[in-house]
Amino acid sequence: MKSKIINYITSIIFLIYYFISIQNTYLQIVTYKNGWYLGEWIINYQDGGFKRRGLFGALFIFLNEITHINIEYLVFSFVFLIYTIFFSLLIKLFWKTKNSLITIAVLLLPSALGMLLKDPTIAAKKDIFFMLLYLIYFMALKSKIIVNDLVIAFFIIISILNHEASFFYLPFVAFTYFIKNEGSAISKIKKIFIFQILPAVITMAVLYKFGMDIRTDNSVLFLKEHGLQLGQLGIYEYDPNFDVLNFYNEHIYGYQTYTISMFISILTFGIYYKFNELKINFAFIIVQILFLIPLFYIAYDWGRWINILFTLLTIYIAGEKTMAGNTKKDITALILIVFNALWSMMVLHQGFVTFPALDSFIKRAFYFIFYKIQKILFIALKI
Repeated sequence: MKSKIINYITSIIFLIYYFISIQNTYLQIVTYKNGWYLGEWIINYQDGGFKRRGLFGALFIFLNEITHINIEYLVFSFVFLIYTIFFSLLIKLFWKTKNSLITIAVLLLPSALGMLLKDPTIAAKKDIFFMLLYLIYFMALKSKIIVNDLVIAFFIIISILNHEASFFYLPFVAFTYFIKNEGSAISKIKKIFIFQILPAVITMAVLYKFGMDIRTDNSVLFLKEHGLQLGQLGIYEYDPNFDVLNFYNEHIYGYQTYTISMFISILTFGIYYKFNELKINFAFIIVQILFLIPLFYIAYDWGRWINILFTLLTIYIAGEKTMAGNTKKDITALILIVFNALWSMMVLHQGFVTFPALDSFIKRAFYFIFYKIQKILFIALKI
């Protein structure tokens, strides 16, 4: 009975996330015509040639030309469909799981799906397409449906052509394939290399060898000719030679505090695993971290990359076995729920934010620890 009530609560949480996603998507894409959101979806091949992230934009431009429907409505309709499928499947996935209060603590985590409550601008980004593909793939494997390796390779390529950030989360796909499929370890590793790693590497090599800049001199004019005047140029005024390292230095404290959000998130998932007596695969964690390092180096919207990581992990834990809660576990979960309601992680250079008193205390402690360690390392290197 208790598990069923919690399942209803998880479904309500997903519905709230769904409506937030749709509302913010409509605002950014249709109302504001924001170049950081709508602009990213409509990068295309027609205004200058083959380029990174241009696959779906080319499709939207093609549909606009033959139907004369406004581009922003085409994009919104597509993203609306993606979110509808995504949250419908999430509700179905978690409904079949014996959830406890610790599940709610994970679902409200501000670095994962709970980020929609704290920074709704995370919605309407291209990331949702990759996360939907992973969710469908995961649910297929969970249902013992055999997914053809060529199909996996095809959608990996499509996902990278949609946004190359998908490449850096490839270990999640490989790990899920390895754990959820039957067969010898050698056979599965060979298939992962041939049908996942190799197509992904080749696609990335083609993009960076032959792909043009996202923005061309003709891009903005081309969109105007197709009836679209962006409210904010966004990605179309981004300098490809932007000094990312200098940007990090200017916002160094904010970026350092992402470690606080990461620590709390890892702690929350760690407690979930402990309560359900699950084993953590440290080899996978190490490989995934190594894959993500280049992404965090070249792209400064760290909150976005962390959000994808913990959202994928949220999907994955729904397929793990769960154990019934008890008084001690429920109290711990409630503390986590309350605590996680008090802090936020933003998309850009605000890695951890909470109410002023606690924020001040944590940041003073963080400053003290960070600079003490930095000083010790400096002395050690000098010696």
